[in-house]
Amino acid sequence: MSSYIGLAALKEAIGLSGSASDAVDDGVLNSVIFRASAVVDNYLDAIRPGFVGFASGSNSRGAIGSNTRRYDGTGTDTLIIDDADSVASVTVDDVAVASTAWEAWPYNETPKRMLIYVEPTSSAYGLLASNWTYGTGNVDVTGYFGIPTVPDDVAQATLALAVLYWRRYQSGDPTSGQIQQTSVAPTNDPEAMGILEALWPRWGRVGVWGA
Repeated sequence: MSSYIGLAALKEAIGLSGSASDAVDDGVLNSVIFRASAVVDNYLDAIRPGFVGFASGSNSRGAIGSNTRRYDGTGTDTLIIDDADSVASVTVDDVAVASTAWEAWPYNETPKRMLIYVEPTSSAYGLLASNWTYGTGNVDVTGYFGIPTVPDDVAQATLALAVLYWRRYQSGDPTSGQIQQTSVAPTNDPEAMGILEALWPRWGRVGVWGA
């Protein structure tokens, strides 16, 4: 299961930092962390097409890391890909595309989520930009998909959710029994959604896929 914060961080946040040797509640605290991390994953899945995830000490999203993914050629100069920390190589119809022929976008931040064919540098009249050859599953992209570290805003949202769930557990809130329930984002939980929506400005994407 994904675990975007450490046990020590949660203990400090809830005032147990001086009880590092006390492991009585560690099982519940770890369950809280797993639930909070999974809820963050599910929320980002819902608002960000192409979301892959973040590497951590314990992560259920096994696709994170270096691998090759296949896409349909668009017939245009842009190719939308899944979130990638970096792109190493591209082939179209099993033919390598020169690394100087495309740029990963956005240029100055990660994750990358599009490959753009480079406009020709020549000023010769009539020279056309290249396009990704139209086809079904004809473009293979090799790179590191996902992000190798957990971003600060994701860690902070996970921590805030974990604290919320722990407080509820401590107070005997009936929803505390749902600590293991990680299948959906908590759209019926205003407090949790208030925390998650702080991730929208950076991670949310609206497009032809929906929002």
